[in-house]
Amino acid sequence: MNRNVDLSRDPQGNHGTSTTALTASDNRQRPREVYLHAGQTRCSRDPLLLSMILGSSVGICLFDHQLSIGGATHFLLPEFPQGAENPSSRYGNIAVQELVGQLRTLGSKPANLTARVFGGACLFQSFRDGGRPHVGHRNATVALEMLSRLSIRVIEKDVAGEFGRKVKMWSNTGAVVVEVVGS
Repeated sequence: MNRNVDLSRDPQGNHGTSTTALTASDNRQRPREVYLHAGQTRCSRDPLLLSMILGSSVGICLFDHQLSIGGATHFLLPEFPQGAENPSSRYGNIAVQELVGQLRTLGSKPANLTARVFGGACLFQSFRDGGRPHVGHRNATVALEMLSRLSIRVIEKDVAGEFGRKVKMWSNTGAVVVEVVGS
């Protein structure tokens, strides 16, 4: 899994904090907010506002435009160690499988999903000077590689950098708001 992945730009060549436009109806629905801690995944047929705070961890938001359902996962580490017991969604390779699996249970097909990927920052200067890819970089790389393997199109990404992010996703519309934290 050591392919070169450009973590500085989204597929359209943009860089930086992003916001998907919300409509007036998004604000009127006021869905229940669910906070995702590292290692948690949530999908729903019912409207939810999924939120997470990311540093080096990564959040992935998936949305099925045909069924108007979505979900998100928040993971802390890139890959579950081979041979270890009790797989955990705190690892990216497990978390992506869990997210796609939950959406499949709700009737989604991977071909109908689009993805938004956030996080993977390197918050501490001491980790940026080591010469090796830091954990945030490895997390973002795993997320993008897993989505590519599953043929899920990434329509937005805001990864890497030196600051955290607050992410909110409306599960019934796929709308996402991202705020930079600590800048």
